[in-house]
Amino acid sequence: MSSAPGSAPDQVLALRASRGDVEAFRQLVQEHSGLVYRVALRILGTDDAQDASQEVWVRVWRNIKNFRGDSTFSTWLYRITVNTCLSARRKEVRRGGREYSGDEMPFLPEPPGGDADPEAAALGAERREEIQAALGHVRAEHRAALVLRHMEGLSYTEIAKVLGVPDGTAKGWVSRGRATMLIALVEEDHGHRRAGGAAG
Repeated sequence: MSSAPGSAPDQVLALRASRGDVEAFRQLVQEHSGLVYRVALRILGTDDAQDASQEVWVRVWRNIKNFRGDSTFSTWLYRITVNTCLSARRKEVRRGGREYSGDEMPFLPEPPGGDADPEAAALGAERREEIQAALGHVRAEHRAALVLRHMEGLSYTEIAKVLGVPDGTAKGWVSRGRATMLIALVEEDHGHRRAGGAAG
């Protein structure tokens, strides 16, 4: 049951890194830096994603000694990434950013198409920039759940583990996040139409 050099599973690399193996940690960073940056970008936007990604890896290194393999490494990494991004979002909101709570939003069912689709299929490439802007108005926890579900393709059970909440809460946060994002998109679209009508 030996694996080829360089293809050690994440669990083995993480356990080696937890014992101070710097090379194992370097391999984890190399293999997962794209995931960390992608999640940070979607939760925080372009301005803060790079700094948050670096902060995630600092936190991973500081806490890797506590990794025991009770969950998969990717679940553990998503948890640290999301928590780092949520902390950054909370600081941003305290500075006066506009964010809808989503508590008054209706529960929206999962869009048709079965399991969570990849970002390009679920959201459409032509609207990615608008969607990123709309995500900026979604409450941090709801945004994280929405990103994990629709852009990372995690199940509700996996999202619940990452966010440390019950499955039903994870599902509700995804729904509220989706509703808030849609409202922000509609408001943005309505604002563009008004501005276009005033100009013409």
